[in-house]
Amino acid sequence: MIEIFNLNLKNYIASELAKQSINYSEDLNLRGNFMLLINRIRRIPIVQKRNVIESSVFRCPYEHISAYQMFIQHVESGRSLLPFCSRSNVNIPFKVKDALFDDWGITHFHFVETRTKEVMFAIVEPETIFLLAVFPHGKGFGDVWYQKQLVEIVHNEFPSLISHLKLNDSENITTKDDNREARKLGLNRSVVLDDGSSYYPTGLGVMSSKESAHDTIAWMHLSRQIEGYAKYISKHIGSTAFGHGVKTNKLNFSLGFTYDQHQQLFYVQCKSHCGEVISLSVS
Repeated sequence: MIEIFNLNLKNYIASELAKQSINYSEDLNLRGNFMLLINRIRRIPIVQKRNVIESSVFRCPYEHISAYQMFIQHVESGRSLLPFCSRSNVNIPFKVKDALFDDWGITHFHFVETRTKEVMFAIVEPETIFLLAVFPHGKGFGDVWYQKQLVEIVHNEFPSLISHLKLNDSENITTKDDNREARKLGLNRSVVLDDGSSYYPTGLGVMSSKESAHDTIAWMHLSRQIEGYAKYISKHIGSTAFGHGVKTNKLNFSLGFTYDQHQQLFYVQCKSHCGEVISLSVS
């Protein structure tokens, strides 16, 4: 039974990747293709109307004013933000690790589709995009990817976004080199800001493999559900009659999937071809 469900999962992943203009990779196993899909989905904001709130230090470069106004129009009218997303994050998300996003949920947008030297750093919430700052892409500004300044901005101006992960204050201020070393080793560590405030990464951080902890947990959750369904059907239904007098060995069970980007969870439901729904809670 689990082989049937896994085949169903493979077909689902392949169809969803096709919607993203990505082919299912036979070089990756089922887990690898799932990680590719969920990583891609998480990096592109859901298409819906949002408000825009700028931090007090957000400054749009003069040469990008018109592009920035177009970006705002996209956000407020609920148009896709894909044209402003990182090309590497979108095209090869499984190979390109965005540790800043995985750690803190901080994403970055280009001003134009052809990429720009400066990028907007932001936190995307269901109803609002919080624009933090504009910094040079790449290794400018002393490697912004390792700087804690972006977290400082969130702490100072939008504390409610990270207040639930605040730890006990500490005197050991985090440095850029601390973050760089942690990323190199695939370790998760709290960040201690200049005023001693300490936070654990809101995005759950990364695994030792440097894969997103969120994506790994999502896979574990999904695979356990599938295994649970397969065991339940085999143990409790077996070859006995099941609904409408149809035997289970002639039923075609399938799994339905839904991904909620706001909740960042996969919901799974098992159905038979005769319309019966099997509910199962897998802890």
